[in-house]
Amino acid sequence: MYISQNAIILVMLVFVISSIFYLAINYKTKEVEDEIEVKKVALFEHNLINSLDRNINKIVEDAFVNTSYKIMTEHKFFDNSSDAVNYIKSYIKNETNRTLSCLIDNSSNLSFNITTVNIYPTNNPKVINLIMTININLIKKINNGEIFCSKPLTISKNITLFRIPDPYVYLNNFYYTWSYEKDINIYNFPNDNKSHTFCIILNDSNFNYSQMVNPYSPTEIRIIGNNNVLLPYWVQIWYYGNNHVSIIWVRCNKSQIINYVNNSGYIRLLYGSNTTVDRQNPDKTFLLFDNFSILNSSKWNISGNVSVNNGILTVVGTNSGIHSYKSFGTGYELVFRGNFSNVGTQAVGFFNDTSYNSGVDWAYTINALYMIINNNRYYVNGYNNYLNNYFIYIIQRNPLNTTFKIDNDTLNQLYTNTIYGINSNNYSVSVITLYNNNAKVSIDWVFVKDINNIKTTVSSNVITNPNYKEEKPKTYNRTIYYGEPKLYIFVQNGSYSIIGLYTNATDSWGNVGYEPIVAIN
Repeated sequence: MYISQNAIILVMLVFVISSIFYLAINYKTKEVEDEIEVKKVALFEHNLINSLDRNINKIVEDAFVNTSYKIMTEHKFFDNSSDAVNYIKSYIKNETNRTLSCLIDNSSNLSFNITTVNIYPTNNPKVINLIMTININLIKKINNGEIFCSKPLTISKNITLFRIPDPYVYLNNFYYTWSYEKDINIYNFPNDNKSHTFCIILNDSNFNYSQMVNPYSPTEIRIIGNNNVLLPYWVQIWYYGNNHVSIIWVRCNKSQIINYVNNSGYIRLLYGSNTTVDRQNPDKTFLLFDNFSILNSSKWNISGNVSVNNGILTVVGTNSGIHSYKSFGTGYELVFRGNFSNVGTQAVGFFNDTSYNSGVDWAYTINALYMIINNNRYYVNGYNNYLNNYFIYIIQRNPLNTTFKIDNDTLNQLYTNTIYGINSNNYSVSVITLYNNNAKVSIDWVFVKDINNIKTTVSSNVITNPNYKEEKPKTYNRTIYYGEPKLYIFVQNGSYSIIGLYTNATDSWGNVGYEPIVAIN
């Protein structure tokens, strides 16, 4: 049977018309789908804005209330306004993210992420300006993958803070005073613009502990420099042994030294106060510090069997350890109080991963205690005297040599060896155990400082009633709220802004604030 030419043409024409019809339907469908997606984005944006309008004031208010209670509970102010602002911004971001997350449908191709949160002071001490940027994200599936689109949404709003507990008034009874002051003479301080760390040693021959309110605790001491600036310090030991030795580490620069001339000058040690506020600040005293009150994952990369108990870090077993995120080359000194065992391999020092042989470190391995540098091991004579007990180990990476030391708890030198030839690579500070499930090393504390030859002596002169004071806690029978009428006055001073008070009135935020009337001027 034969089909006529006209019939064939007719069939082809039907196919062409059908194809065009279905293509038009497909385009129309895509257009409708795109319109639906646009409406979804608009609806999602509308819901975000509505949710923020309903909740953002409370979120911000809660952020400030939470910050106040954090200070009041921990009895510790922020070091500066930027730290306080960052804490509040982080709280606002987290709570906003949690609040808006309820708008997300897991099956939806819409999502959001908060990119920036900023707060700024205004001319009203109880009003802050919030600027927040949120990206609305749309993921569009296509045949060979997906298309990602992002639309920014900016929120700018002035928010009034109403009842914010005032940690400044809560923690201060305006003011602590000190009864005694001693000058700490400083020698060989470098004539540069850098900060340097050095130690002060007190004992019964140069310091009268009986003049303290509590000679058994260093809480009342302060170390101050030029213009009464409080210097960062850390007390390694206090009132130790029969001779009552105390070791205090301090960090400062030459501008903070009083009467600095020809690499010399002095700072001041204050004592004789009933303060209950401990102002030690080891993280600012050293370039790296940990006394292992917790296992701090923000300072260390942690692997294997690592634990902290009662302020002692313990590393046990094969391939266990911690490695600092900060790294150091020459010109730095590592000091740690550690206890090497006589099992397996343990290493503490400057190296990365498990490569202690190529680093600069102390190590117990192959039944001996070694100093290691440039893949060379240097044997410690009488090493058995230093095992299974705590000693202070030191590594000084000088430009031309490396010095290894072992001291007792009062920094009396027990062992020293200077090795010429250096390894100048940058390394993490690491503590590891290897090759044996029972290998164990324990660390009480560790710090890194610059290498210097700064010396100190304690003056024999005692100054009574020095001109220094700090705000002190005051007990109220109710909560005092920031800016509460009759208890505050408006001042042109950003130190009394709400965030200024979070720093114990030592730092400003904005130009205005409310000063408590109960404060002593």
